[in-house]
Amino acid sequence: MANSVRIVEVGPRDGLQNVKQSIPTLTKIELIRRLQQTGLNTIEITSVVSPRTIPQLADCKTLLANTDVKRIVQDERLRAPVLIPNVKGLDIALENNIREIAVFVSASEGFSKANINCSVQQGLDRAKAVAEIARQRNVAVRGYVSCIFSCPYDGPTPPSAVLNSVQQLLAMGCYEISLGDTLGVGVASQTAALIKFLVDAGVPIGTLAGHFHDTYGQALANIWAAYRSGLRVFDSSVGGLGGCPYAPGAKGNVASEDVVYMFEQAGINTGVNLDRLAETGAWISEQLKKQNESRAGSALLAKSRLKSGSKESKANTTASALQWIPQEAPEGLKFFKSGTNIKIVLDRPRNGNALTTSMIEMLTAFMEKIAGDSSITRVAITANGKFFCTGMDLGKGSSPVASGQATVDAQFNRLTKLFNVISNAPQVTIACVQGPAFGGGVGLAFACDIRIFSKNANMTLSEVKLGLCPATISKAVIRELGIPFSREAMLSGRTLLPEELARLGAVAKVVSDPNAALDSYLTSLKTSAPRASGMVKDLIKLAWQEGAGPKQEEGIKALFRQMMLSDNVESAYGLKEFQRGNKKVDWDAFALSRQKVPSKL
Repeated sequence: MANSVRIVEVGPRDGLQNVKQSIPTLTKIELIRRLQQTGLNTIEITSVVSPRTIPQLADCKTLLANTDVKRIVQDERLRAPVLIPNVKGLDIALENNIREIAVFVSASEGFSKANINCSVQQGLDRAKAVAEIARQRNVAVRGYVSCIFSCPYDGPTPPSAVLNSVQQLLAMGCYEISLGDTLGVGVASQTAALIKFLVDAGVPIGTLAGHFHDTYGQALANIWAAYRSGLRVFDSSVGGLGGCPYAPGAKGNVASEDVVYMFEQAGINTGVNLDRLAETGAWISEQLKKQNESRAGSALLAKSRLKSGSKESKANTTASALQWIPQEAPEGLKFFKSGTNIKIVLDRPRNGNALTTSMIEMLTAFMEKIAGDSSITRVAITANGKFFCTGMDLGKGSSPVASGQATVDAQFNRLTKLFNVISNAPQVTIACVQGPAFGGGVGLAFACDIRIFSKNANMTLSEVKLGLCPATISKAVIRELGIPFSREAMLSGRTLLPEELARLGAVAKVVSDPNAALDSYLTSLKTSAPRASGMVKDLIKLAWQEGAGPKQEEGIKALFRQMMLSDNVESAYGLKEFQRGNKKVDWDAFALSRQKVPSKL
């Protein structure tokens, strides 16, 4: 299309390769998945390189073997190139059925020697060896030429040197050559002049792409100049991931959001959903604990949040907001009541809401007490402070770890009783996880029926790293996550992200404002009958404990009878309301109307 451009997203490879902190493979896979959902049709996913050379990409084999990545690679509507430095790397790519690769050379001798330890011609010869085998296997080949304007070792790069590399890459079968301003020093006039020089020398304009860094803030100007000169393909990195190693602190790759915004505002189609792209840039920046380098992305998100925040605020002050009345509570805990809802708040923020012995016992006693109160239909567990719960209190003088058998057994009994009383509660239980959770905090969340997660929350089964195992919480964890996922999570001790847990169905909602979301969710459950909710919980328990056995069938039959018999006041009331045409029964009002004595907590 004459009025369109193709964006080549390089964030998962070029954007991440120089990040010093170790990035979990699943985070990289999630980034690729999110980018694909924005409408981007070309995403450079990784590079098969030596772990010593680029430690961040040491997981390339694991990433390429992932089911989601394989699905993206095999999708004929998409391009998912992998950067390949040599024939050995190509073998690994071919083993994983990669359909497109990229080869990399420098236009300057100094950079070629420093980067891949060979001359420019030797680098081209290596690329040719890779390209020839790839072409024989029907694998598409894209080429990169770096340092098109200047080299950190040799100074300005002659246009003739760029032409030499481009011509040889085309001759070896590359369908497209990406021109890289590695230092980000070029300006619009230089860009236009270089493209004219290459085209005048016989290079087809349709074989060229632009890869501009933003070190000196000139990337968008260079892209526009390249577009005006005939280029229609541009490399960029979501959130501006990737810095310039030769200018510490300076920006590197141009942000994909900024490029898409510029073209779309000019009426030039990119095929990319800018809102989703901006959300992805914000997400990966948050995962890396770094500033989002996209100006357009940050501005769009701020505008969107201001608009949605106004709507949410208005909604929360009407139907969704609940009035929570404080109740008497022991130290370290806070209790609140709103109609038929109870909210338990862990309140030791300075200690990460770690569970002391007294907190465990008081929390258990409270859950046991309200279990017999028919006027309470839902219980939410949340926390104050940065953390949801960091697990058992492991402080000096208070930790039961490495103690005598009597102390160990007592702690086991306390924790087991707590998780069981939450799991077996007749009410619907909801964990509102506003921050990171570890150990027993994970157990608290998974003992509940439903989980709402803040975008800032996560879970870590880190016991194995402390010489421990997640013993008392394992039943709830495996029940909610399944055996294979639980095994890997427990053995690795890695952090589980909200989006990952949501895909498994272990988290119902991932939200920016967990307190507002909790109120809204509790309000929505007013249309769910309390006794019926209890029967649903029993059905789930039968499937988990007695799946496909005679006890499950007997239990289902007993619950069916409870539901259908004439003495079931709740079902009789529900049927009557349905026949009246009321499809949204207020079961909270029904429960409170049957309360003979005011509830005292």
